[in-house]
Amino acid sequence: MKGSEPITIAGAGPSGLAAAITLARSGRRVVVYEKNADVGMRFHNDFQGLENWTTEGDVLDFFRMMPIEVDFFCRPVYGGLLQGPTDRAQVRSDEPLFYLVKRGSGEGTLDRSLKRQAIDCGVRIVFNSPVSAGQSDVIATGPRKPRMFAAGVVFDTAIADTAAIILDNDIAPKGYAYLLAAEGRATLATVLYSHFDRCEHYLEKAVAAFRNILPLELGNPTKFSGFGSFFLRKTAVEKGQRFVGEAAGFQDFLFGFGIRYAITSGHLAAKSIIENVDYDRLWKLRLNKQLKASALNRRLYEMFGNVAYTHLIKKTNASSDPRGLWRRFYIASFRGLLSTSGEKAPVCNASPGSGL
Repeated sequence: MKGSEPITIAGAGPSGLAAAITLARSGRRVVVYEKNADVGMRFHNDFQGLENWTTEGDVLDFFRMMPIEVDFFCRPVYGGLLQGPTDRAQVRSDEPLFYLVKRGSGEGTLDRSLKRQAIDCGVRIVFNSPVSAGQSDVIATGPRKPRMFAAGVVFDTAIADTAAIILDNDIAPKGYAYLLAAEGRATLATVLYSHFDRCEHYLEKAVAAFRNILPLELGNPTKFSGFGSFFLRKTAVEKGQRFVGEAAGFQDFLFGFGIRYAITSGHLAAKSIIENVDYDRLWKLRLNKQLKASALNRRLYEMFGNVAYTHLIKKTNASSDPRGLWRRFYIASFRGLLSTSGEKAPVCNASPGSGL
């Protein structure tokens, strides 16, 4: 083993465990401290999306190169319904737009898989053990304060495997609602970027809206809620500690896809320790352009509301390559959600640390 003292990580979410796995595979001793009794306690074995459009390569190939074993429930999604205030698009792609994964502590979840992989590598995980931020080398403690709020329900269903998104401020203010179903189970949620105090109201509206689209019955429903955090920052290193995942503000500002950012940032933090290189340089090269582009798109999305949603749906409907279309929202030119080919690219004025 390299080094006499173990490297300590606060938090056993995807970012913390990705860092632990990377470090342990290099021969480092690693201890992860987790305040909860198990991994995935924030979640309810609900379905989430692992996005696959912001880069040309497949996200699972990136994971395997880290290497992260893809032995969890991971269903490719090639299309689905995109419903707006007035228009809808039936999205179809030759390559997966995203992967359906489960989150929680149950069988087949991403969280349980990463826990097993870490333990198999020799990582020691200490549960029921909150650790102050000043005592860890890597900080993976999750979101600090709510910037978006999700209210949802998991349930049994008889509908076919489905992916459907609703973009409508009347149902999800400044956010979106989604329905993901596979193998007789489903997750339905509304994701709010404002009006957090009315989450139950908007969840009821989302359920009603999806029932207008599909013959939906909710068997054995279990409600859940949660929040996410994101912000732009100049540095993810404070007093020698490396911040990863949502603790660092790494999250897709536009639609809240955070799993990819979490695992990537955890891996990069570990790599910076192993190779003794600047962590800020690593994450900025890999993530910063996409983070800034998503922050700009979030501004446009909130500024133009239902007009932006309708525009996005029409462009998606007209595209033969929706994955490529959506990728262009995140490229370095920062064209943004509302711009079209040939238009001058807007400038991203979001300052580090200012959130939006």
